[in-house]
Amino acid sequence: MTFILSIHPLAQLAAILIGIYAAYHGYRRVQSLHFNRSVQFLRERHVIAGSIALISMLGGIAAGFIMVNRYLLNPDMGLHVAIAILMLPLGIFGIFSGFFLYLNPGKRRILPAIHGMNNLVILILALAQIVTGVMAYLRYVLRW
Repeated sequence: MTFILSIHPLAQLAAILIGIYAAYHGYRRVQSLHFNRSVQFLRERHVIAGSIALISMLGGIAAGFIMVNRYLLNPDMGLHVAIAILMLPLGIFGIFSGFFLYLNPGKRRILPAIHGMNNLVILILALAQIVTGVMAYLRYVLRW
């Protein structure tokens, strides 16, 4: 059972790291759009990494709910669940706005800025999920 319950945090950590990589490329885009710096924006890498990260995080939310209900029989996950529920609509917006921007390239400033801020909030919440997830893992899986 410990092995099964360890898949979720490891997969989510991988998704967060990929999200940080996508954010790095997004920051390069911010530099060129808003700070008039001449930097190379690797659009394809940003899209692929961002898609993998967001889809993995959303899948991880679903997997987390399923695993908790199946194996832990609804323990009080409190803040961890609350943050996950908050991340759900943000993640959906991040995916759809990102695909829109990718499929409809053009000179825009507002939607890319909203997309970037939304996804930065997701990353911040994901980092908070690491803290609450470690606490839940120690309490419910390792029984500390």
